[in-house]
Amino acid sequence: MKAEKVSTVENGLLSNYLIGRVPIRDFPASNGHGRGAPGSPPGPSLGVLVVKSSDAQSAGELKKKVVQMVTDQGKEYGYRVETLGPGNSPRLLYRVYAKDGHEELVRGAVFSELDIRALRSDLIAVGNDPLVSNRAGGAPTTIISPSLLFDELEVKRADTSKDKLPDYARTP
Repeated sequence: MKAEKVSTVENGLLSNYLIGRVPIRDFPASNGHGRGAPGSPPGPSLGVLVVKSSDAQSAGELKKKVVQMVTDQGKEYGYRVETLGPGNSPRLLYRVYAKDGHEELVRGAVFSELDIRALRSDLIAVGNDPLVSNRAGGAPTTIISPSLLFDELEVKRADTSKDKLPDYARTP
């Protein structure tokens, strides 16, 4: 069966499921989303995930919201992530200061817990700048997501104590 376009969340509520060959209660027909990775049986899986908002905002509006949120919480700064690396760790992370909005690059940080719970409870605003991320794996996936503004995510120092430094031969 050809895969259908499926809107799984509408107005913040779960409205549908990705269904493979095995129907589920209240959803008796497949919508063509049974995908299998090499060496594993097919199951419901997404091919392309598109995140959108009916109230998308510009990058400038999101930055103003960050500065306002940090000021309201009485904190000195908040964080802005420009790109994510493997395992959803921040590749480019900036401190955004409440006093004047200037940004400072931060090195060696990771998110403590970036999970589904954060998307459910702490998502404040969505940007209008979609970015495409192709993910390899058993069944390749494409995620198209704009900037997301969270109320609270814990950022902590990365543990680099076990990182092995490069080994270079001595030069004569």
